[in-house]
Amino acid sequence: MAGQSRETRVSRTASLRVVFGIVSLDLIGFGILIPQLGVYGVKFGASPFTVGLLISVYSLMQLVAAPVLGRLSDRFGRRPVLLVSQVGSLLGYLLFAGAHSLPLLFLSRVIDGISGGNIATAQAVVADITRPEERAKGMGVIGAAFGVGFVLGPALGGFLGAWGGNLAIGLFAAGLVAVNLVCTYLFLPESRVPGGPDGHARTLKSAAQALRLPFVAKCLVLMLLFTTAFAQMEGTFSVYLLTRFLSAGPVPLAGGLFLHPVVADADVLREASLRAGWLFAMVGVLSALVQGGVVRRLVGGEGGGGTGREAHVAMAGFGVTAVGLALLPVAPTYGWLFPVMGLLAVGSALTNPCLSALVSLHAPPERLGAALGGFQAAGSLGRIVGPALGGWLFTRLGPAAPYGTAAGMLILGTVVAAALATQARMAGARVGQRS
Repeated sequence: MAGQSRETRVSRTASLRVVFGIVSLDLIGFGILIPQLGVYGVKFGASPFTVGLLISVYSLMQLVAAPVLGRLSDRFGRRPVLLVSQVGSLLGYLLFAGAHSLPLLFLSRVIDGISGGNIATAQAVVADITRPEERAKGMGVIGAAFGVGFVLGPALGGFLGAWGGNLAIGLFAAGLVAVNLVCTYLFLPESRVPGGPDGHARTLKSAAQALRLPFVAKCLVLMLLFTTAFAQMEGTFSVYLLTRFLSAGPVPLAGGLFLHPVVADADVLREASLRAGWLFAMVGVLSALVQGGVVRRLVGGEGGGGTGREAHVAMAGFGVTAVGLALLPVAPTYGWLFPVMGLLAVGSALTNPCLSALVSLHAPPERLGAALGGFQAAGSLGRIVGPALGGWLFTRLGPAAPYGTAAGMLILGTVVAAALATQARMAGARVGQRS
């Protein structure tokens, strides 16, 4: 029995490593493209609004596909769904590599978004192979993989884009997926067992259920506000670089709502790729450092765990990010963008883990799954709405409009977070009195 138990533990550890690899490589591929989509959208005549749609369509397809792939994994198994979705990602990246028009760019993002719904299936694998008391630790593997993807991806995208354009970016991302596909086929056994956890992601339905919990509902509103605001920056930033911070001078983007005349040459696009990559790489590294070290110290120990400290840190994160967004359109030179983007990195690192912690601390145990699913859905909606809204504001009102609007949203969020902190502190005090 002891040997069998050890064999089971080894199998679980190996499966978790494969899941970590799957999600890491998926998110590196995703991170490679985010700072570059604006550059290559502009190359093919996209307006800032159309660039925003290029980013939004991925998250929309992912939100739609995640519960469908999860249900298919319940019926046919996790392994085949992961394998088929990875083939889809491979095809999407190859299409991006060879894209020579906006319709092909959009088609590649649609395919990748549908395939990217496999994150929910990867989470289901973790749920299958871990006991309930180990599940939070197992899901931490998914969170760590997200961190790796967002730290490495943008820097790689910048260097690859400067070296070989969308061809190099697409082929490299496709190569990562090919490695993923082989590892999944060779090393990931089927984890689904009859009577085990469901694999479908309760996205919009979970959000509707979670809104009936007053405290959790405020957390979902805050997540939607923050993600929408931050995604406005992500969706327009590379286009903003093109219009202001290139050595050859600004690229004029006058035109209609959807298209503009193509005026940028290859050298300009290469410089924009590299500059965007450096900035997003700094954001990823700084965010990981703050989230891994500073946040734990701020919310850990006596006074944390539901007495309002998490909400106070989230409130600070909203404020810091609002300042960064407000300063972004007035930065005088490219060098000034580094401290300004640093504020955005610190703010996001303070906000996201604290909001998810508040949901997990204050949702009733029997409704925790729905609450966390709703929290993820709020983030997905923000990543759908934010880039499109930012692109529309950029196109209609000018480069400063998305960042001013986003800063205003986060100021509102700071007020809501302050009320949430007071509510959490009072709830903690009542618990302390009863104990």
